[in-house]
Amino acid sequence: MRLIRWLDENFELAVLAVLLAVMSVLSFVNVIMRYCFKNALSWSDEVCCYCLALSAFFALSCAVRQGVSIRVDTFVTLLSPKTQKILEIICSVIMLGFLAVLLAGTGRIAATSAGIGQKSPALRLPVAGLYGTMAFAVALSMFRYVQFIWRTVTKKEEEDEK
Repeated sequence: MRLIRWLDENFELAVLAVLLAVMSVLSFVNVIMRYCFKNALSWSDEVCCYCLALSAFFALSCAVRQGVSIRVDTFVTLLSPKTQKILEIICSVIMLGFLAVLLAGTGRIAATSAGIGQKSPALRLPVAGLYGTMAFAVALSMFRYVQFIWRTVTKKEEEDEK
């Protein structure tokens, strides 16, 4: 149970930390190889590019989990707390719809690239794995929005009881 709680609170942060570490180390090593040994790694740019793309998808889930997604709330702050909660739920449901479309798209791309056996240019790795990981990150974001909606609804009920 402790592991599940830790993963619930820190999974995205851990993934983002690993991706950042991989990008930093590979970029540093490639600079050293290029300028000191005049022989750059041909594959490090590809790995860094994939890590950056994946970090964008996992950062969305992390932002939702931490409750720090970017939004303009000038109008919303003028409303009553009850109306604010309703708007938060509506916006979250809209985001769930958008993420469902994104999940379907990434799933189709992953299936298509797996079907044709598409490989990455430098490492010759199956690109379907990258797209599948993106689909997983989108599904994780959807899960985080469901969690957010649940917390918002139950918090509202607790406040009404007081």
